[in-house]
Amino acid sequence: MKKNMFLLAILILMLSLSLGCTVSMPETKTGTTIIDSVGREVVIKETPKKIVSISPAITEILFALGLDQEIIAVSNYCDYPEAALAKDKVGGFKDPNVELILSKDPDLVFASAGVQEELITKMEELNLPVVVLESATIQQVLDNIELAGEITDKNEKAKEIVDDMTQRMDEIITKVKDQPKPKVFFEVWDDPLMSAGSTSFIHNLIETAGGTNVAGETDEEFYTYSMEKLLETDPDIYIINAHSHTPEDIKTRNGYEVLSAVKNDQVFTVDDSLISRAGPRVIQGLEEMAQIIHSEVFKNN
Repeated sequence: MKKNMFLLAILILMLSLSLGCTVSMPETKTGTTIIDSVGREVVIKETPKKIVSISPAITEILFALGLDQEIIAVSNYCDYPEAALAKDKVGGFKDPNVELILSKDPDLVFASAGVQEELITKMEELNLPVVVLESATIQQVLDNIELAGEITDKNEKAKEIVDDMTQRMDEIITKVKDQPKPKVFFEVWDDPLMSAGSTSFIHNLIETAGGTNVAGETDEEFYTYSMEKLLETDPDIYIINAHSHTPEDIKTRNGYEVLSAVKNDQVFTVDDSLISRAGPRVIQGLEEMAQIIHSEVFKNN
């Protein structure tokens, strides 16, 4: 049990890294001053040439923009793309080594809100320029990519990425808009059983993919979901993180055999990194969700 709770804490922190904030997104950029995701004004003196990212989701955005040479260090959890593994590490995403970051003399640090708020304050006190990008919806991911492109002088590449993601998202929305919305349960954790509420990124993915998130009745991001409630809502589809369990694990749990999702063989896994990191690959997570929720529409894809 102690080991399970430790793993749960790690998972929630990882999810919170990219899913945990509902702050307003950037709207304006005037001269060298930008407004980041938490409404902070950040002065960008010049196009940054030395960048530190302590968020796996943001690291993926920066690499997608073609900033391999500009990225000088990342967090220990920044493991995609493969090139990120070769970058210097500055510690975890919750407690990176601020002194080490300072020693890198970066032009700019990218961070996430939520678990990193105290860290952001500390870096500000040390006069480290910090931009905070955070998102709770796919649209906000697109906004973040555009803002990162503006800051790093990669507007054209950002537009290319956003246009591609938008087109793929619109295709999914068009295909599922007239379809029934099956009840979907997403298992964030199993002991205790947890799911994702209406303020979570997972909720936005399920709804955009044409499903109904049965745990979306609360504005809590992640919360304990009782077995009694699960039996009452009786989801049509049950989705789990690929790292934690297999569909067979769910089907053989005591009491789960009465669930419609189990009886109809509608238990599926999704790659964690595609749904827990609000970066360019989230569109793949959306596509996987849509193919699971509406297999009848995407069966020939």
